[in-house]
Amino acid sequence: MTKERIISTGDRIYFQLCQSILSMHEIPYQINSTMDSMYNNFGTYEIFVLEGDKEKAIEALNNHEDAADA
Repeated sequence: MTKERIISTGDRIYFQLCQSILSMHEIPYQINSTMDSMYNNFGTYEIFVLEGDKEKAIEALNNHEDAADA
């Protein structure tokens, strides 16, 4: 199966939140970071999921944003 990118951001906090949400929903993911380790101002954080999990992952992330405690 192929992997699909669902998140690409420069915001470390949002990136970590997305990782937590995917973990809570037991959706396997892979991360890639091109962020400069010295300054953390250049580059991106990316999250990839399997093609078959893409809809479920996006739904989990979107539903979390709509939750009252988000």
